[in-house]
Amino acid sequence: MVPFLVLAQQCAPTVAPQTMAAIVQVESGFNPYAIGVVGGRLVRQPVSLDEAITTAQSLEAKGWNFSLGIAQVNRYNLPKYGSTYAQAFDPCKNLKMGSKILEDCYRRAIVKMPGQEQSALRAAFSCYYAGNFTGGFKTKPGSPSYVQKVVASADVTTKPIAVVPMIRKTPDVAAAVAAPVKKRQPADHNSVLVDLHPSSQSMPATGVANAPVRLKTEQPATADAPLGKDNTDGVVVF
Repeated sequence: MVPFLVLAQQCAPTVAPQTMAAIVQVESGFNPYAIGVVGGRLVRQPVSLDEAITTAQSLEAKGWNFSLGIAQVNRYNLPKYGSTYAQAFDPCKNLKMGSKILEDCYRRAIVKMPGQEQSALRAAFSCYYAGNFTGGFKTKPGSPSYVQKVVASADVTTKPIAVVPMIRKTPDVAAAVAAPVKKRQPADHNSVLVDLHPSSQSMPATGVANAPVRLKTEQPATADAPLGKDNTDGVVVF
C-alpha cells in the first residue's frame, strides 16, 4: 500500500498532491475501479480490475458515456493519452491523465484571472467537472456545488492505494515459510449487472464498492465533448 500523497507526487507532479486528493475524494472516494455513468448508475461498483474492464467494455458497447478510475477520467479522453481501459484503472496512470486535464483547465483559468490563484483554481475545478468555468458552481436543492465539495475536501484524510511494490533482494520474514495454498474460485470476468429500472437520482461513482447503483432507461448519452479539455505540460497547480 502506498500513501496517496506519495503516489500523487510521483504520478501527478504538476498538481499539488493535496489538491489532487480533494478531487479524488469527490470523484471516486479513492476507489481505483470506480465507474461513473453519465445519466445513469451501475447496480454496484466493480470490485476488481477484471470486473471493471468488462463493465467498461459493456457500457461502451451499449453507447453509454462514462468516466472511470480514481480521478474519473472521461472515456473520450482516453485516446488522447493512448490509454486502454486496463491502463485507465491503474491509479498512477489515471492520476497522470486527471492531472493533465486539471492542469490545462488551470492554465486557461489563470489567463482569465491573472493574479487570482485561488479563484482560478476553483474555476479549474469547474472545468474539470463540466468542461467549462461555470457548470461546477451550480448547486442542486439540498446539495452543494461540485466546486464546494472539492474545496470542503481540501483537508481530507487520504487513503493508501494498493500498487505493485518495488522488488527487494531480501524477502519478507514471514515469506520464508510457505503458506498452504487455498483453492480459489475462478476469477469473475463478468460485467457488473445493470438495472434498467428508472431511478430518481443519479449518484456519482464515489460510493463504496457495494453501493447500489442504477441506470436510467433514458437513451445513452451521445455527447461528443468529454469532461475537461486536452492538456499540455509544464504548469504547476497549487
